[in-house]
Amino acid sequence: MPKRSNKSKRSLPESTEQWLTVAYKPVSLFSLKRSDATSMAARSNLVPTPYAIKMAVLKVLLENEGFAHSTDFDAWINNEFTWIRDLQIFVQPPERLIVNRNGYKLRYYDQTADKADKNRPTVPMQDGFVFREWVYLEGNLQICFGPTVKVEELQQLLAQINYFGKRGCFFQYLPDATQITATPQFTPQPNQSFIVQLMDDLGAKTKFSKINPYSNEKAQLDKDRVIQTGFLPLELVASSAKYDLYQRK
Repeated sequence: MPKRSNKSKRSLPESTEQWLTVAYKPVSLFSLKRSDATSMAARSNLVPTPYAIKMAVLKVLLENEGFAHSTDFDAWINNEFTWIRDLQIFVQPPERLIVNRNGYKLRYYDQTADKADKNRPTVPMQDGFVFREWVYLEGNLQICFGPTVKVEELQQLLAQINYFGKRGCFFQYLPDATQITATPQFTPQPNQSFIVQLMDDLGAKTKFSKINPYSNEKAQLDKDRVIQTGFLPLELVASSAKYDLYQRK
C-alpha cells in the first residue's frame, strides 16, 4: 500500500490569543483613592483600575511562585511581569453603586517634626480632618482581560485574589461566571450614558524594578505609571451631601 503523504497534515498553532472574562462578588465596602488625591482628602474610584488589578495579580504570583524561583528570580519575574503588564483590561461595574462620603477627625504624626530645627519646640502629634469615600457595590463586578496566550495561568491567579483597593475591601471570585472568548465580552462605549473616571495603568515599557518597592529605581508618572481617561456605563440618578447613587446603563 502507498504511504500516506505528510503534506496533507496541517499543524495547528500551539497557542492563540484569547480574552478571559471573570466576575467577583463584593462582600464589603470598596475604596480606592484616586491618583490625584491627597493624603488628607481623597475621593474614591468607583471600580478598581487596571493598575490596581495588575498589582493584585502580581501579588498573588509572587506569594505562590516567588520562593520557587529564588535562584533565577530576576529572569523569571521579568518574563512574568511583561505579559501581565501588556494585558488590556476592561471593567464592567455592578448594576448599582452607592458612594458614601465620610469625614473623620483624628490625630496623626507630624512627619516634619524630625526634620525641624532642634532648637525650637515641635508638636509630634497634630489634629486633622480626613475626608474619605466608601463605595457599596450592588451586583457582580466583571473584568475582561486580553488578548493573551496565558489564559489558564491568568485564571488560576485571578481565582486567588480576594481584595482590590484598600486592604479589607474583599471580593469573592465566582468560578461559574468565567468565560473564554476570541473577542472581549464588553468594551467602553462613550456614546452611551457614562461617567468619566481616571484609570491608571502600567506604562507600556516599564519594568518590574520600577514598581518594586524594594528597588532603588523610582517609577515616573506618565512613563512607568500612566493615567488615562476611562468611561463607565453608569448614570447618576440621585445625589446629596452624603451620598451619590449610580445605576448601570
